[in-house]
Amino acid sequence: MAQTLRSQLLIWEARGTVLEAVYVERTQHDDEPDLFGVTVQEVGGNFVVFNQAGSGGIGNIYVRIDQIVAIDA
Repeated sequence: MAQTLRSQLLIWEARGTVLEAVYVERTQHDDEPDLFGVTVQEVGGNFVVFNQAGSGGIGNIYVRIDQIVAIDA
Protein backbone atom coordinates (compact mmCIF):
# COMPACT_ATOMS: atom_id res chain seq x y z
CA MET A 1 0.00 0.00 0.00
CA ALA A 2 1.29 3.46 -0.89
CA GLN A 3 2.19 5.82 1.91
CA THR A 4 0.19 9.02 2.06
CA LEU A 5 1.83 12.42 2.04
CA ARG A 6 0.39 13.10 5.50
CA SER A 7 2.01 9.91 6.84
CA GLN A 8 5.37 10.89 5.36
CA LEU A 9 5.08 14.38 6.87
CA LEU A 10 4.51 12.78 10.30
CA ILE A 11 7.69 10.72 9.86
CA TRP A 12 9.71 13.80 8.90
CA GLU A 13 8.26 15.66 11.89
CA ALA A 14 9.27 12.86 14.29
CA ARG A 15 12.79 12.69 12.84
CA GLY A 16 13.33 16.45 12.66
CA THR A 17 14.28 16.12 8.99
CA VAL A 18 15.32 19.30 7.20
CA LEU A 19 13.54 19.34 3.85
CA GLU A 20 15.55 20.81 1.00
CA ALA A 21 12.51 22.19 -0.81
CA VAL A 22 8.73 22.13 -0.53
CA TYR A 23 6.90 23.21 -3.68
CA VAL A 24 3.41 24.54 -3.05
CA GLU A 25 0.65 26.22 -5.00
CA ARG A 26 0.75 29.10 -2.51
CA THR A 27 1.46 29.92 1.14
CA GLN A 28 0.55 32.71 3.51
CA HIS A 29 3.50 34.63 2.00
CA ASP A 30 2.59 35.59 -1.57
CA ASP A 31 6.16 36.56 -2.39
CA GLU A 32 7.60 33.15 -1.39
CA PRO A 33 5.47 30.28 -2.69
CA ASP A 34 8.22 27.64 -2.44
CA LEU A 35 9.93 26.79 0.85
CA PHE A 36 13.59 25.87 1.26
CA GLY A 37 15.42 24.42 4.25
CA VAL A 38 12.34 23.82 6.40
CA THR A 39 11.35 21.36 9.11
CA VAL A 40 7.88 20.02 9.88
CA GLN A 41 6.63 21.48 13.16
CA GLU A 42 3.08 20.12 13.21
CA VAL A 43 0.84 17.97 11.05
CA GLY A 44 -2.90 18.54 11.37
CA GLY A 45 -5.81 16.86 9.65
CA ASN A 46 -5.46 18.89 6.45
CA PHE A 47 -2.53 21.24 7.09
CA VAL A 48 1.14 21.23 7.98
CA VAL A 49 3.23 23.83 9.77
CA PHE A 50 6.75 24.23 8.43
CA ASN A 51 9.47 26.25 10.14
CA GLN A 52 12.27 28.00 8.34
CA ALA A 53 14.92 28.53 10.98
CA GLY A 54 18.06 30.60 10.87
CA SER A 55 18.86 34.27 10.67
CA GLY A 56 17.07 34.68 7.33
CA GLY A 57 14.18 32.38 8.23
CA ILE A 58 10.60 33.59 8.17
CA GLY A 59 9.40 31.43 11.07
CA ASN A 60 6.30 29.25 10.88
CA ILE A 61 4.51 28.76 7.57
CA TYR A 62 1.07 27.13 7.43
CA VAL A 63 0.26 25.15 4.27
CA ARG A 64 -2.76 23.04 3.41
CA ILE A 65 -1.57 19.53 2.56
CA ASP A 66 -3.55 19.53 -0.69
CA GLN A 67 -1.53 22.57 -1.86
CA ILE A 68 1.78 20.70 -1.71
CA VAL A 69 2.96 19.85 -5.22
CA ALA A 70 6.30 18.14 -4.46
CA ILE A 71 8.94 17.76 -1.74
CA ASP A 72 12.72 17.28 -2.01
CA ALA A 73 13.90 15.65 1.20
